[in-house]
Amino acid sequence: MLLLRRTLASLCIAALAISCGPPPTPTGGGGGGEAKVVKPLETKAKANEAIILGTDASGGSTAISLSTASATVTVDSMWVRMTQPATGGSSPVKLTAEPNTDGAVRVGFYEEVSGGLGSQWRAGVWLAAFVSSSTLNKDLTDFKFSAEAGGNVDGASASGLMTAGFLAAISGTQIDPAATMTGIINPDGTIGPVGGIPQKFQGSIEKGKKKLGYPIGMRFSVDVNTGQAVDLNKLAKDMGAEAFEITDVYGAYELMTGKKLPRPVPVDEGEMELEADVVEAYDARYTEWMQMLSQEWDRLIELANMGRLPTGLLTLAVVAQNEAEAAEKLRRQGFAPSAYTRIIDAWIYAASATATSEILELVAAGDLVGAKAKLHEFEGLTAVTEATMRQVGSMKPDTMGGHLQMMSAFQKSVAGLAAYINTGDSANYTRAFLDSLAGVPADQLASPDIADQVVQYTAPAVLSIARAVANSAAALQSMEIEAVNSVNYMCSLPNVRRLATSFQSAAAANVTYFEQLAGITDDQTRNFAIMMEPDYLTAWIAANLPKLGGFAETLKTEWGESSLAWGLMSLAAEELGYFKASTLVSKYYSLGVKSDPYTGRAAAVENEKAFMNMLQSAEKKARETARSAKVAAGSIPVQARIAYQNARILREGDVASKLQALELFWASSAYSQTAVMLARN
Repeated sequence: MLLLRRTLASLCIAALAISCGPPPTPTGGGGGGEAKVVKPLETKAKANEAIILGTDASGGSTAISLSTASATVTVDSMWVRMTQPATGGSSPVKLTAEPNTDGAVRVGFYEEVSGGLGSQWRAGVWLAAFVSSSTLNKDLTDFKFSAEAGGNVDGASASGLMTAGFLAAISGTQIDPAATMTGIINPDGTIGPVGGIPQKFQGSIEKGKKKLGYPIGMRFSVDVNTGQAVDLNKLAKDMGAEAFEITDVYGAYELMTGKKLPRPVPVDEGEMELEADVVEAYDARYTEWMQMLSQEWDRLIELANMGRLPTGLLTLAVVAQNEAEAAEKLRRQGFAPSAYTRIIDAWIYAASATATSEILELVAAGDLVGAKAKLHEFEGLTAVTEATMRQVGSMKPDTMGGHLQMMSAFQKSVAGLAAYINTGDSANYTRAFLDSLAGVPADQLASPDIADQVVQYTAPAVLSIARAVANSAAALQSMEIEAVNSVNYMCSLPNVRRLATSFQSAAAANVTYFEQLAGITDDQTRNFAIMMEPDYLTAWIAANLPKLGGFAETLKTEWGESSLAWGLMSLAAEELGYFKASTLVSKYYSLGVKSDPYTGRAAAVENEKAFMNMLQSAEKKARETARSAKVAAGSIPVQARIAYQNARILREGDVASKLQALELFWASSAYSQTAVMLARN
C-alpha cells in the first residue's frame, strides 16, 4: 500500500480551536401565533410555548402556545391488505402527548394483541415523535408520547400522519375527522412515497373520509390489483372526495387540522455560499490528495503495462480513474468541496488497488506467509483512527462554530471507526482464504483464476483499511477547513446529553426498521448486509457507539462521561446514525432503489417522480433550517453550507449521486437544526 503509510505523516495536522445586534423587527409570523424578536443564543422558549425561528425574511420569529396538559387525538391510519384481490381501508390510532419534565425519553405503545404492533410501525411512531418535536425546536425529551392501535399492523406509511397527529396534540389543536393521509416521514420533515395508495383511498373513502393526502410526486400511483397507474385526484373526485398532494409536515398538519403551522422563510441560495478562505483550504488539501493519488496511479500504470491487473483490480482502477476525472472537472468549475470529496474517493480506490496488488504478487510468488504479513502490516495503519478520535476530543471550542466543527470532525472519525471495526472481520476472511491456498501447487498460485480469487477475498479488507485511513485524515483536515468565526458560546453539557439521547432513540428505531426490511436477524445476515451496503455498518456503529465497549468505552473512561468531548462525540455519532439509517430506509422502502448487480451502486428508483420531488423539497428545507440557524446562532453553520453545496452538485448526477444529494440536503438541515438546539440550550 504505497502511500497509506505516507498519508499518516502528511495529513495528521494539529487540531485547531476556533475563537471568535439583534435581528430587525419582524414583519409578522406566518400561520398565526405571536410575532417575536429573539437574539442569537437567546432563543430558549418557555415550557408552554414553541418559538418558530425565522418566520419572516427580516429575521423575525413566531411564538405559539402549547398544551399544558396531556392531550389525545385520534387519526385514521390508511392500510392496504395484500389479499386476492388487495383491499384497503383505515383504522383509528390514538396519539397522546404531554409535557415531560424528567429529561428522559418517553415513547410508549399500547396494543390489543401481544406483538400486534410491528417493529416498522413502532419505528414510524418514534420518527413521528422525533420530527414533531424538532419541527417545534423542541427535544424529544420535552414530551411524553404514546400511540395506541388495534389488531395487527406494521409498516411506516402512517408516520407522516402520526407526525401531524402528535403536532396537533402538542399544540392543543383538533383533528378534522374527515381527513387522513399516507406517506413516510423523512428526517427533515418531508414526506416520502409509499405503496398501495389507490386501495388505501378506496377503502378510506368508503369509511367516510372526504380529504385524503398522498406524498408529493405520487398522483399517478400503481393499483396493486391491476398493475395500472391510477390518477389519485380523479379517483377521489369520482368517489365524492378530494385528494391533496402533501410535501412535508407543514402540509400534513394543515390537511389534518385545517390550520397552518408557522414555518421558517428559506434563505436565498446566495447565503449558502462558502467563504473564500474555506474554498482556499479545500483547494490546498485537494492538491495534497491529488499528489498522493498520482503516485498510486503511477504504480497502477506500471502494473497495467506488465499485464498484471486481474479483473477485480481493473475495476478498482476504473472507479479510481472515474472519480479522479470527476474531481478535476468539479475543481475546474470552482466546486471545491465536491472536488475534495471525489478526490478522496479516487485515492481510496487507487490505494486499495495497489495494496491488493502487493498481496497478490506475494501469493503469485508462493509466499503465503509474506502475504498474510503484508495484510497485517496494512491493518496496523488503521491505528490512526484511535489517534484521530483522541485528537478531535482534545479540542476546546469556545464558539458556536467551534462546537459544530468538533461534531463534524467526530462524525468523520466515527465513519472511520466503522471501517476500522469492519477491517478486523474482513481481514480474518482474507486470512482464512490465504490459509486455504496452502495446498495449492506453487505453479498454480500465479494462475489467472487464483489471481481473481485473491482480489475477490482481499479487496474488501483493503478497502476498509483505506476508508478508515481516509476518513481519519478528512476528520483532521476538517478541523482546519471548517474554521470560521462565529459567536462566543459554551454549551450546556446536560442538554447535550439530552439531545444525544433523543437522537440515539430515533437512530436505534431507524436501524431496527432497516434491519427488518433487509431481513437481518443474526451476525451472518448482518455481515452480508455490511458487505452489500457499507452505510449500514456506519449507521449501526454510530447508533450503538456509546454502548459498544472496546475503544469507545476506553474514550468514555479517559475523557469522562460528563466531559464535553464525550458529550459532543455521542451527539455527533447518534445524529450520523439517524441520518444514515434514514437514507437506507428511504432507499429500500420508500423509493424502491434498484442496484447494479456488479457494482452495488444504485441504478434506478421505482418512484422516480416522487424522488425528484423529495430532492426539491429537501433542498428548500435545508434553506429553511438555515434561516432558523441564522436567527438562533447569528450565522448559518459552515457545515450546513458545505453539505448543501455538495448536494447541489450531486443532484445533477446519476441515481446514486442523487441519493447522496438527498442525504446531504438532510445533513445540511441537521447541522442547522443542531445549531438551533445548541443555541437554545
